Amino acid sequence: MIRTLIVDETHLLADLKTVALRNEPDIEVVGCVCTVDEALTLCQQVACDVILASVTLPRKGALELTRTVRKNHAATKVLLTGMVDSKAVILGYLEYGAAGYVLMEDSWAELVEKIRAAGRDECLISSAMAAAMLARLCELKQLVNQLNGASEMDPATLYASLTEREGEILGLIEQGYTNQQIGATLCIELGTVKNHVHNLLDKLGVPSRSQAALVARQARVTRTEQVNSQAGSAYVTPQPTRTFATRERQQPHVDMY
Repeated sequence: MIRTLIVDETHLLADLKTVALRNEPDIEVVGCVCTVDEALTLCQQVACDVILASVTLPRKGALELTRTVRKNHAATKVLLTGMVDSKAVILGYLEYGAAGYVLMEDSWAELVEKIRAAGRDECLISSAMAAAMLARLCELKQLVNQLNGASEMDPATLYASLTEREGEILGLIEQGYTNQQIGATLCIELGTVKNHVHNLLDKLGVPSRSQAALVARQARVTRTEQVNSQAGSAYVTPQPTRTFATRERQQPHVDMY
């Protein structure tokens, strides 16, 4: 059962939601209140999986409720109803910890399905909203880098930060070797392999072996492009200029004898 608390400043709407949700076999309404204070008090007294809260709660109550529940009751999900279809507004609530939202134009069936999704630790959003969230994540990553004084590094630079042994292990990971197979191939203990894998993932800034292998492949491509570029630059450099400069440096040496 998904234990649900309803928070709506309008008594009639709160009661209507309560009656309607009680018809759902997998949803249990554990309370129906009209203020943020009542909701937070009830959260202390009753186990609650999902809070269905109106975004129109007075004095930015929905934001306060979302932030407080996220801080003090991390297992409880806040689902906001009556949301306008604005990416900026929705992102603002999601950044404060909302687990989902119900648009003003959504149907009752969609509201119920979003309650179930929140109960499963999922969030039903549109593709446009997903794209906006990804863009926001990129912005936040760049902001963190700026605050930390970090610079964006290309795959070749990241790869160059690895030790020789870490490079060997990454090469075997790229070939699909397990930790046990890497240990047997390099004649090192399994625990040592795990330490090296942990360190190289940390240096590359990736969470998984498959992404580390991808960085290695991208690094090879980057190095190949750099070598080709340097070779091309050396080819087009005028030879006479180098010959003339060499003679000019040698002449004083000859005249001294």
